[in-house]
Amino acid sequence: MGILIAAMPDIVKPQRREEEITIPGRNGVLTIDEGCYEGYTLSIECGMRGTEQLGEVAAWLDGSGDLILSTEPDKVYRARISNAISISDVIYLYNSFLVQLKVFPFKHSVDHADEEMSLTTGTTIYNQGTIYSEPTITIYGTGDVTLKINDMNYSLTGIDGYVTINSELQEVYKDTVNKNNSFLAMEFPRFEVKENSISWAGNVTKVGIEPKWRWL
Repeated sequence: MGILIAAMPDIVKPQRREEEITIPGRNGVLTIDEGCYEGYTLSIECGMRGTEQLGEVAAWLDGSGDLILSTEPDKVYRARISNAISISDVIYLYNSFLVQLKVFPFKHSVDHADEEMSLTTGTTIYNQGTIYSEPTITIYGTGDVTLKINDMNYSLTGIDGYVTINSELQEVYKDTVNKNNSFLAMEFPRFEVKENSISWAGNVTKVGIEPKWRWL
């Protein structure tokens, strides 16, 4: 569309979500760490020559989607445009505008499809990212199954063919059918940074994993 990038955004480290509480008579503050991160805003200065495509550009710069920056071509941000875009004619026939994008706190791999794996036996999985991941795990089998990742057990009952555990959404389902009641665990699976052992007990033919590696 002829859009020129005048300035790339800074690389931002997301802020950890914490709450500080002041307690009378106590030095400093009490910090409550929620164990998660805030989203943030990336600002990109843009410009374009001419006015013929201004309407088309304004319509295109709307909504949400994946963002890949040339400074990090192997990473993808989940982003949405958050500002009203004002296009100003600063130089004759050259229009400038600022695009602000609200992004999720983590970056993902552009080649995430290449990370998917199918297991028929227990193994060790190496988290390539810089923070724990929230995978999608599909267990193929029948009956009651216990999935073990590191020191955590995740039990499922009454599997009929297969069931999917989506840790990011915190949902368990088979296609469009909700199976949350079959999931007998307090937390959802996650892969810590570096090595993770995975195994299972029960009538399982294979386990499909979308690891969803993430970077700060």
